[in-house]
Amino acid sequence: MYEKEILDNFQEPIILINKEGNILYSNPAFDSYISSFSKNDIINLLKEVLSIRYLEEGLSVKNYLINIGDSYLSVDIYPFKDMYIVLLKDFTRLIKLEEELKKEGTLSAVSKFLIQLFHDIKGPITGIKAAAGFLKENPEDLDLLDDIIYEVNRIQDYINQLSSLSRPLKLNLSYQNIHKLIDEVVKKYESLYINVKFVKLYDPSLPEILIDKEKIISVIENLIKNAIDAVNQKGEITLQTGISFDPVFSPRMNKVSIKIKDSGKGVPQDIVDKIFLPHFTTKESGSGIGLANAYNVVKSHKGVLRYIGDATFEILLPIRIEIESNNI
Repeated sequence: MYEKEILDNFQEPIILINKEGNILYSNPAFDSYISSFSKNDIINLLKEVLSIRYLEEGLSVKNYLINIGDSYLSVDIYPFKDMYIVLLKDFTRLIKLEEELKKEGTLSAVSKFLIQLFHDIKGPITGIKAAAGFLKENPEDLDLLDDIIYEVNRIQDYINQLSSLSRPLKLNLSYQNIHKLIDEVVKKYESLYINVKFVKLYDPSLPEILIDKEKIISVIENLIKNAIDAVNQKGEITLQTGISFDPVFSPRMNKVSIKIKDSGKGVPQDIVDKIFLPHFTTKESGSGIGLANAYNVVKSHKGVLRYIGDATFEILLPIRIEIESNNI
């Protein structure tokens, strides 16, 4: 067959499978590539391919990312009669290189974080030391005790914020309408910042989701407050909701998307990988804890908090059925 000769000479791995997951044809590139995988890896690969919802509708799928063992594959799938043509591309080296580069950036950010941490704690400690010295010389001046207590509380509050980033959060889960939560936050800020226009683009078909109401409100508050700061309290903030179609984080369309976009300049590309690190901030008076805490809250919900460019942050939260079945 002429077609088979063409496929045999492709440098990329290609297979032809039926709807039951049986391999009907594989080219030499696939046979060579897959030789390092176990039988279970191959089975999982085929199951993952067949689970893609779009295929049931007869649609082609491109650049679908699959993680099998230690490998990352980008897969293109084309329906053909009662079969699927599957083209695989290995992105493992590229992704691991990107991870290494991010680690280098993270180490640099952590070093700066530790320097800033010591600097911030040094202030209250110096205050305590000075007050204690004066108290020793003037034991009748009890007002100095208030200064010491104030500085100790500052350190304690700071440590509590940092420790909350590393310990698992206890969630008080209940079914919530995400639009009502967003409206609750927007209503508060609308009255405080009259020069900020809030635009709501809601998907009314969204189901209620199982979340910790107060913690998710705190995440939304943090992102909206950051957006207000980004437009210098004068601009436009758009809040958009819907089902996520992201091929990596929501391939089964099992997550709700909440996007918060402002009319500011956005996050500079050179710091995008650092914005969720503790104590990283571009604000003179910022602590750098807010986004790190928000990230931790969303992660504890088995969700994703990310910056997607164009001055837009996105929260992805699992739909309740997926949380209950732990299938996310």
